[in-house]
Amino acid sequence: MKGSSHLAIGGAAGLGVALYLHTDPLTTASLIGIGSVAGLAPDLDVNGKLSNRITISKKWLILFFAAAGLLLIGYSYFTLSGFTQPAGFVIGLCLMLLPRLFIKQRTMLFVTGAALAYAAWYTDIFWLLLLSIFIIVSSFLAHRSLTHSIIGTACFAAIAWHFEQSVQLEGSFLAGTLAYASHLVADMKIWPVNKKGVKWFQPLFNKEF
Repeated sequence: MKGSSHLAIGGAAGLGVALYLHTDPLTTASLIGIGSVAGLAPDLDVNGKLSNRITISKKWLILFFAAAGLLLIGYSYFTLSGFTQPAGFVIGLCLMLLPRLFIKQRTMLFVTGAALAYAAWYTDIFWLLLLSIFIIVSSFLAHRSLTHSIIGTACFAAIAWHFEQSVQLEGSFLAGTLAYASHLVADMKIWPVNKKGVKWFQPLFNKEF
């Protein structure tokens, strides 16, 4: 199922929670937003809408290494001599060319998670630390693996619970958890639009539903 569909279903889950709790307009809008984000969260294991939105574009990191390589080449030409000069040229060229081959969007997702982990440690926000760990782990996972399982749902529910306790936004735990679970339900192969299903109980067993 497409990311836009998951976003809409997650937002609808947030709206349902808001209607159930009879929240005020601002809280309702917040719950819809939380539901929309949570509805996309399982696809952090692939280059989907949410992953691309929250990560720094890889072109900036590639540009940084290219600039560093160019500066090293200039430094080597004007300052170094002997063996170190051609070595500086080679390293500079590697910095300019190799990052284009090895820096992928998953790399940037990991970098984003690491940056959030630092921010969480600096600000002492526990739910942000949990979210950063979730993002970092997701950057290493194959698509429709642990993020598309009961374990992934439970981990995200823990993040949502700590978020609600921290910001005191009524319904955010329920909206986040239901919206996340809605993604897995929408990805099940019982629906005609899905060729593959969801392995709810991995890593215990890999039966698709």
